Amino acid sequence: MQSFDIVTLRVFLGVARLGSIGAAARNEHIAASAASRRISDLEHALDAILIKRTPTGASLTPAGKTFAKHCESLLSQYADIRADLKRYSQGNGGEFRIAAITSVMNGPLPSVVAKFKEENPQLNVHLREIFSQEGIRFLREDLADLVLISDTTVTKGFDVVPYAHDPVWIVGKSGHPVFGTTRRTTPVSFEDTLKYEHISFHEGGVLDELVAEATRKAGRTPSYKTKVMRFGSLRTCVQAGLGLGFIRESLAKPYINKTDLDGRPLKDEWASRNLVCAVPKGQAKAPVILKFLACLKENQK
Repeated sequence: MQSFDIVTLRVFLGVARLGSIGAAARNEHIAASAASRRISDLEHALDAILIKRTPTGASLTPAGKTFAKHCESLLSQYADIRADLKRYSQGNGGEFRIAAITSVMNGPLPSVVAKFKEENPQLNVHLREIFSQEGIRFLREDLADLVLISDTTVTKGFDVVPYAHDPVWIVGKSGHPVFGTTRRTTPVSFEDTLKYEHISFHEGGVLDELVAEATRKAGRTPSYKTKVMRFGSLRTCVQAGLGLGFIRESLAKPYINKTDLDGRPLKDEWASRNLVCAVPKGQAKAPVILKFLACLKENQK
């Protein structure tokens, strides 16, 4: 049935997740009117109202919530089918879709992808920046063939290959009292940072939740006067003296000696984090995946 094509299912789940037909349409790079029409056709085919449309957005009806569960299962099965079939491919053509979190995108990955494309001109390679919690969804909904994400993300049911050690650092304006007179290689205790204002970085994200959980374990309630979404904004706010920020080492280090930004690793065990490559189950040894992982490893030497 045409109304059950993969794009329509992804549009529907996008509406469920984002609360907006327009936002879901942008994710799929189609017009909002086209997305709305797909949803209407889907509702007609199922003879059920799935989405409640309002002037401020859209929400799922009880029927829509039930269908969303089946929709996730259908897309997961579709991704498994694609993964099974790709095992027969020798990596000599087709497309290869990579998604990576910001800290990875700010590292050597873009150069690795450029080299990989040059060495494999027969492949149509795509690269997309994502938030860490989106990674597994991208695999499950067949939006990516390989994702580079934080090890804090639940990866059960997927093949995982270690990529890099990238611990959490604290960053603040040069001269901030939390750093005292210690050397820049001397770790700081998270508990010592609780005396000062914190800045929320991508509220609800993986890193933000780690910091919030550490705050709660220390007997405090997370509270922020400044909230930002991007590292550039965090860096600017920190340098202005609005508070302390928490970010991965790979994002912090390049700016420590070049600006009035200071930083230290955190000594707490929870701050020792790694980055991983995740692929659909059984795909870690697929030819194109092996080629790309070898290219990644070579660039890390």
